[in-house]
Amino acid sequence: MRKTMQKIKTMKKMPGALALRRPLGTLVLAMSGLLLVTACSKKEAAPLNSAKVIRYIGYVNYYPIFIADVKGFFREEFGDEVTFEFNHRMNGGAAAMEAMAAGEVDFAALGDMPIVQARANGLDVQVLSSVFVSTKCASLVAAKGSNIHSIPDLRGKKVAVQGASVQNKLLLKFLEKEHISPDAVDILYMKNRDQLAAFLGNSLDAVVTSVPYTQSIVEQTGAYEVLNAEGYDTIRTYLAASGKFLRQNPDYAVKFLRAIIKANAWIQEHYDETMALSAEEEGIKLEYQKINYETRTFTFNLSEDSLNGLQDTVNYLLAQGTISETLDARTFADRKYITEAQR
Repeated sequence: MRKTMQKIKTMKKMPGALALRRPLGTLVLAMSGLLLVTACSKKEAAPLNSAKVIRYIGYVNYYPIFIADVKGFFREEFGDEVTFEFNHRMNGGAAAMEAMAAGEVDFAALGDMPIVQARANGLDVQVLSSVFVSTKCASLVAAKGSNIHSIPDLRGKKVAVQGASVQNKLLLKFLEKEHISPDAVDILYMKNRDQLAAFLGNSLDAVVTSVPYTQSIVEQTGAYEVLNAEGYDTIRTYLAASGKFLRQNPDYAVKFLRAIIKANAWIQEHYDETMALSAEEEGIKLEYQKINYETRTFTFNLSEDSLNGLQDTVNYLLAQGTISETLDARTFADRKYITEAQR
């Protein structure tokens, strides 16, 4: 049976008007010099591909990884000598990077923003592959009676978003394209799962969030979707791994990716079963789960488009002042693992 990973600590609320204008405090602490020294300790000398436990964190709606776990594709690749500790209930990408910095996670699927922030803060994290792209999975949702019908209407409004997330970047892209300063909007940082309660409590005017949270908010509060990311940004998710783990277990990265690729092919032939399994796991309506899946295109590669997308996030965070120096995405995104897995 799969072991349950210890619960990752919930990240503290981010203070200030715009968390993206400075590095996350929790990440800075997690990536302190002590951890960086530990990453280069004598334990690096362990025999290659000798790890007995593989630890992963992500979401159920990263379907191929979830299915590879529950349907035994990872077990098929690794055999019975390895124990899996998989957590499909991630508490946000920043928390996942904090866990990786603490040595609690080997692989993580998450948006590009927290990966770049973590890398900029000194974490030895490597990108192995894209997971999905989308322009429809995230959107601006306005409260009933808010009179918000376009981006300029957000001035002076209370708008919630999950901090250090792809939705956070999308909100800034919305504002930037309409030449609106983030300071003109009252930005509140809260987890996706807490946004519905805030709407029900009439404490929000709008939110930038993702399906299926969008559907729940609309259905239960009378809110409405204003627009999605199309024309503003492309939402991208990547599979990342601890650099230390990769150096010690290079073959494991290939096996991990190979299992996901097999699961992705399996989903095409078992769509209904996939949706039923994932809806049950998340405890959401089947129709929401289908919308969730159908707004994403799952693709496992490190194409030029994938790499350029990662670099775009680097450049954007640099311009925002979130990171202080330019990073070359190609120095922490390595094609060799996905290339080998696809053979």
